[in-house]
Amino acid sequence: MRPARANMVELRQRKGSAKKAADGEQLSENGMLEEVRRSTEGEDKPAPAPATEPPAVMQQGFWKKFAVRAQMASLMMAAFLSIARAPRPGKPNRGAQPRRGRSRPQVWAGHFYVCLLIMVLQTMAFREIVSVRYSEYKSVDGAGRLPLFRTLQWGWYYVALVFVYGDFIKEFAYSHERGQDVLLHYARHHEALAFAGYCLVFMLSVWTLTAANVKYQVGQLSWTIVTLCIVVGQMKFVAHNIFDGLFWFFFPAWLVINNDCWAYAWGATLGRRLVTAPFFKLSPKKTWEGFLGALFSTVAVAYYTAPLFARSQWLVCPAAEITLVAHKTLACETRAVFVKQDAYDVLGLFTLQGVAPIQLHAVCFALFASIVAPFGGFLASAIKRAYHVKDFDSIIPGHGGVTDRVDCEFIMALFVYVYHKTFIREYDVDWRTLLSSARLLSPADRGALIGALKAGL
Repeated sequence: MRPARANMVELRQRKGSAKKAADGEQLSENGMLEEVRRSTEGEDKPAPAPATEPPAVMQQGFWKKFAVRAQMASLMMAAFLSIARAPRPGKPNRGAQPRRGRSRPQVWAGHFYVCLLIMVLQTMAFREIVSVRYSEYKSVDGAGRLPLFRTLQWGWYYVALVFVYGDFIKEFAYSHERGQDVLLHYARHHEALAFAGYCLVFMLSVWTLTAANVKYQVGQLSWTIVTLCIVVGQMKFVAHNIFDGLFWFFFPAWLVINNDCWAYAWGATLGRRLVTAPFFKLSPKKTWEGFLGALFSTVAVAYYTAPLFARSQWLVCPAAEITLVAHKTLACETRAVFVKQDAYDVLGLFTLQGVAPIQLHAVCFALFASIVAPFGGFLASAIKRAYHVKDFDSIIPGHGGVTDRVDCEFIMALFVYVYHKTFIREYDVDWRTLLSSARLLSPADRGALIGALKAGL
């Protein structure tokens, strides 16, 4: 009897479980039907309109942030302008023809010291960019045993710096005949020195790879090389721009700063008022209104301020030598591109009256500064988002780090060199270049060259 009763109980339990399962399936089906019914009914009803955010200038905390940014921008501008001074009246250099009119402000230190300033900013930017991955280094297993981790990063940077600026020194020494004897000795061995440094850093980078962390080390090496392309590669010709005339450095930088300010102003006042679609998904604060408003504003600023920059002789005159002497007097004949013309033909299409050619070139600079250069900032935003950092550094309150301020300047400097060499510079070789090259010839070859020049001219 006991086994039969146990079987009956087990049978009842099975029936109860089956009934509960059936009830559960029925409830599930009813729930799905109810969900479908609700979604179907909701299709006919319009979706509620998203709440429209007020302009940035009306949002809480905007003016406080703006005040901090404005204060720091004023301090940076004051520090930057502190290298300028009005030239003191005195005797002009022998053979130089001084300009008439009142004296203009000039860059106090000179071309060489402006290059040093750029190198300092490059160094700070390189440190900030490679440091965004440094937190990963601490979390790698056995990270404390990775040899020469930071040393190799800086080794690659200094080798790249020696190659880039050494290449400029070599070109400058061969194209200028005055007081460049020391530079000529370096120029002859520049490639060998740069290649020796490259080989040393390359061998150490491979030698220090460890089996446990080779994947991370190779990734870090790739990141270092990409950073060099951004910070050093794009700035390869910045020294050429500076020594060909400080105008080709300061004026493009002025346009990039203007574009950034105008984009901020237009975006804060009209952002998402006209176009609600995001301009750049990885940087939600970028708006179409800011981008387009900054484009037209920067073009106008470039056209009307280019003649003002061109008035300064210290900005338009190229450097005749690399010297450590600060605030040295500089004089030259003003180039035709800076001189206002009564009638200027534009590509044979139309003629403009009373404009300087530099004003039209300035419009091209402004278009690049407004359309292409901002993507340097977008790349910086993508890097920060990828590594979950707000700014590259906090050295400048309200602005972040150096990279946050100069991220658009890198590609702008490269564009200016290419544009100037292609559309503005009249000749790639002048008599100074030929004379400097002739000095490198043997006495017999010099005599043969002089004879050929007399016969040909």
